[in-house]
Amino acid sequence: MAEIALLSVDRAFADRLSLALEGRIPVSLVQAVPPLDAGPCVIVIDEPAIPADRAIAMAIAGMVETAAGRPVVLATENRDADLVLRAIRAGASDVIHRDADNEETGQVLTRLLNTLTTSQARPGQLTLVVGVDAEIPAIFATDLALVRADKRAGHILVDCTMPTSAAEAYLDIQIDYGIASAVADIDRLDSILLSSALARHEPSGLSLLTLDGGTGSEPAGIAPTDIASLIKLLRATCEDIVLCVGSMRHGGLLRDLAAGADGIELVCTQSIRDLESSRRMIEKIGLSADTMKRTRLIVWGHQPGILLDGRRMVDALGLGSFANVPVDTVALRNAVNSGKPLALEDKDSAYVRALRRIGGQRTAVRPLTIAGGPSLTDRLRETVARIAGRRM
Repeated sequence: MAEIALLSVDRAFADRLSLALEGRIPVSLVQAVPPLDAGPCVIVIDEPAIPADRAIAMAIAGMVETAAGRPVVLATENRDADLVLRAIRAGASDVIHRDADNEETGQVLTRLLNTLTTSQARPGQLTLVVGVDAEIPAIFATDLALVRADKRAGHILVDCTMPTSAAEAYLDIQIDYGIASAVADIDRLDSILLSSALARHEPSGLSLLTLDGGTGSEPAGIAPTDIASLIKLLRATCEDIVLCVGSMRHGGLLRDLAAGADGIELVCTQSIRDLESSRRMIEKIGLSADTMKRTRLIVWGHQPGILLDGRRMVDALGLGSFANVPVDTVALRNAVNSGKPLALEDKDSAYVRALRRIGGQRTAVRPLTIAGGPSLTDRLRETVARIAGRRM
C-alpha cells in the first residue's frame, strides 16, 4: 500500500500532511526508511529532525542513497532559495514549506507518489478498440469491457466517441466527470479518487470515463501528451482498461497507445466501403509492422453468406488475425435504446459467446512509455518559484 514516510517526531505536522492528502494516503512517523517491499513510498525529511551538527545536504544525500530510487522530499521552514538549490543538488525530488497551504503540499506529494507508482507498478491490461463507424466500436468496446469486468473492481471503459458518448447511452448512466477533469486532477489522481469521481455501472462494477464528460462537446486545452499520461496512470491504478478510440485521430498519440497496448481490436463490417475506410485510417495513423501483426480484425455482424469474409479482409488490411462477431441487429438496437447491454441481458447468445472468446485472449503486458520527465534544472526552477517566490 502506498504511503508517506515522515522522518520526524512531530505528530502535529504528520496530521497536517494527512489533511493535505485528504486522508487518502496514510502518513507514518518513522525513524528509518521503510524496506523496499513495503510498497510505493515518498520519504519526507522534516528539517527540525535533522541533527544540528549535520549539514542538510549531507542528510538528504544519505537518505537518497538509502531510499533506493524512492522520492525524497525536504520539509523546511526556510524559504531561502539557496537552501532549495542545495537540497535539489543533493538529490531531493522536491522541497515543501512546513506551513504551505494544504492544496500545494498535497499536489507535490501526490504527484511524486503517482510518478513512483506508474514507474514501479505492473501495468494493467490495455485494449484499444478502433473503427471508422461512430457508434459500433463503442458498443463493442462496452460489451467487451462488461464481459471482462464481471463485477470486479479496477475495470474502466474510456469512450472517446463524439459528439456524445455512445457507451454512456448504452450503459444508461449519467456522466459528469470526463477526461478533461481527470487531466486537471492528474497530480492527485489515485485509485481512491478514481473510484469516487468516475461514473459506475452498478450491475457490472465497470467505471466509465468519457471524452465529453457529459457536456456533449469536445474539451479544449488537452494535449495528446495529457491523454497519454492519463492512460499511463490509469494502467498503474487499474486492472483492466478498454479504450474506445472513437473520434480521436491524432496519429502520434494513437501510434504510441497502440505500441504500448496489450491488444488492438479493429471493428469493421463486411463492406468494401468500410474496409477501404479502415485501410485509410490505418495508413493515416502509421502503425508499425509489429503493431499491425498484433491487431485483430473484428468482423462485426458476420454473415457466412457474404463473400467478403474475415480472411480476405485481414489479407487486404495486412493485419494479424480476425474474429467473427455475429450480431442480432434488432436485439442490439433494442438493448441500446433501453440501456440494457446485451453482455448482461443475453449471456447465452452467439454474440456474447464470441465476446467471451475475444475477451479471454490476452497477450503479454507491454508497458506504455512516456518520454521525458522534468530535468534537474526544470525541477529547480519550479521549486524555487514555489518556495521562494510565494512569500508569506
